[in-house]
Formats: sequence, structure tokens, C-alpha cells
Amino acid sequence: MDKGSSTVFKSLSRMTDNEEAMQEGAVLHLPSYADRYTDIPRLIRLKFIAQVCPQLSVPALELAIAHVKTTFNVKLYDELYKTLCIEMDRKTHKNLDERGAFPTTDGNEQSTSRGRGRRLVPYDSYWVEDNTMEANLALQELDAELNFKKSNSGSSYVRRTLEEIGDHYEKSGNLQRAVKFYARARSYCTSSDNVINMFRNLIRVSIYMANWWHVLTYIDEAKQYAFGFENLCQEVPARLSCAAGLANMGLKLYKSAAQYFLNTSFGRYDYDKIVAPEDVPFYAGLCALATYDRDMLQLRAINSESFKPFFQLSPKMWTILAKFYEGQFDTCSALLGDIEDHVRIDVYLSPHVDTLYDMIMGRLKKNDKKVMTDQVTRHKGRYRL
Repeated sequence: MDKGSSTVFKSLSRMTDNEEAMQEGAVLHLPSYADRYTDIPRLIRLKFIAQVCPQLSVPALELAIAHVKTTFNVKLYDELYKTLCIEMDRKTHKNLDERGAFPTTDGNEQSTSRGRGRRLVPYDSYWVEDNTMEANLALQELDAELNFKKSNSGSSYVRRTLEEIGDHYEKSGNLQRAVKFYARARSYCTSSDNVINMFRNLIRVSIYMANWWHVLTYIDEAKQYAFGFENLCQEVPARLSCAAGLANMGLKLYKSAAQYFLNTSFGRYDYDKIVAPEDVPFYAGLCALATYDRDMLQLRAINSESFKPFFQLSPKMWTILAKFYEGQFDTCSALLGDIEDHVRIDVYLSPHVDTLYDMIMGRLKKNDKKVMTDQVTRHKGRYRL
């Protein structure tokens, strides 16, 4: 685990009894945060929070377990449940060490983010058995349907069945198999929309797998295909801009990442299942602040009318950029500290927080010294006069 993920978050440690933590100077309510995302992205984020933030590990795991039961992913259910048992046991022993006795729970005590007063959710063996059987039967039916349609139906029917099988494997957590069936659908696409949808499926699952080079490859192929269609040549790059930003950030190409994030169209934004609109300003802002010069920062970010709707969802990030541009470096540094806890629990941004903050703080110190030097020079000039 990296330095950032091992941090005991100073704000998140000040928990309340309503499963809340400090976020961006306000309150993070974990269920509300999780509700921003759906399907696999919600599971990915909750699992990550449980790994990096001990104070939120139990409620995050409980929410993840509740959500994984809407899928066919029995393997992940087992993994999450075992982790929850370990966390509950750890917190129980911690309370024993601190108090000298086991904490009492009468069943009416309020549950908290620290896990005090919680009862371990029973392992749902009935769901595991029933879900496994249902998943196997569904896959058998889809396989039989695919074989039938290959012999008796047109390409569009085969393509839809291949996509359904890909969806099934995605829901089961077998992402490699999902990619295989989504890719096979290419041969049966009958329209440009079918092809673009196929690429979007491949990009989405590759993001789940953090295969960033694959993401960029599929994006490039989608763009090249779209250039042959007047109605798609501008729409497709705009719709894939956030995915390109994620991939570039994942590869530590921060300046390119900033460019793609800032090019993301708010009106056409449809990656909200993976990255909530509120997240985009933090991704764009930190990457831009670490790599853009002042003029570019003002033009491409601070004064950007197209990106303004995103900043309105997370105004503190815009304020940080504005304070840097205005030369208020102490204020900028303080505001960066305010959002640090929030960005460290973001599964895509967290691995880069240390690097980005080091780059930004280096720029703050350099610019602060330059301002002081300029002030001294002006003072000496006035004295000589």
C-alpha cells in the first residue's frame, strides 16, 4: 500500500454516529456518496474505501455486500464477507484493548462508522446457492440462444445475444470473458451506432480492469471509425474524452489527462456511472495545476465556459485554481489541504495524489520565492530613487 493509502485521514478520523466523515469541508455521508455510482463502479469504489480508510471500512463493506447481491458475483461476495469479518474482529479487539472489556450491544444501540454497536451480517448461503444456480442457467440459455440465432437469424440478433452474454459475464465479475464477447460482436454490427456501442463496452470494462493502454487503443479505434461519419466525427471524441482522461491519468501523463478532462462536454457527459460529474473537476483541476503554466491555466480551466458547469458542482477546486493564478499561494496550499482527504478516497485519483501534490507544492514554493524576489527588487529600486 502506498504512502497515500496508508494515511489515517485526519478529517475522516473525526467520525460522527451517523456514518459521516468530513469531505471537502462539508460532510461525507457514505451511502449518499455510493449512490452517485452504479453497478461495478460502486463496488470498486466501496471496496477501495474499505482498504484505505479504516474508519469507514465496516460501513463501506456492508454497503458493498448489499450491492454485490444485485449481481451474479459470488466470488466477490465471499471476498467482501471475509474482509468484513476480519474488520469486525479487529475493531472488537481494539475496543477490548481500549476499554478493557468487550463493548455491549443490546441490538438497539445506534450503528456508527467505527463499527461500534454493529452486529455482523449473517452469511447468506441461500443467496450464494440460488444465485450460482440462476447464473449457470442463464448462461446456458444464452449459449443455446446464440447457437440457434447463428443458424436461423440475422446479424443483429446474433450481436444482441453476444452483448447479453458479455453483460452476463460482466455482472458475474468475469471481465476477461466479457471483453471477449463484446469484441466478438464487432463482426455482427449492422450500423455505426452498433460499432460505437461495441467500443464503449470494451472501454468501460477495460476501465474496470485498469487496463489503460487498452482503453486508449479502443478510444483511438472508435475515433478513427467515427471520422468516416459526419454525425459521429465530433460527438464520439467528446463522449470519450473523460475515458481518455482517466487512461492518461492512470499512465501518469498528467498534462494530457488535464487536456482530455477539460475537453469533456457537460451536455454530452454520460460516464457518470464510472466518474460522477462532481469528480471531474478534481481530476481536471489537480492535473492542470500540476502541469499547466499560469496563462494556460487561466485560459483552459479558470475561464473555460464549457467546463464551468463541472466547476459549479465542485466550486472549491475552481477556487484553488483561481488563488494560484492570483498568487495567493498560502490560501491555495491551505485549500489543497482541505480537499486532500476527499481525493485520497477516490479510487482513480488516490494513486496519484502524492505525485500531483508534490508537483503542485513545488510550483507553489517556486512561485512564492519568485514573488518575494520581485518584491525585494522593487523595494530596492524605490530606495535608489
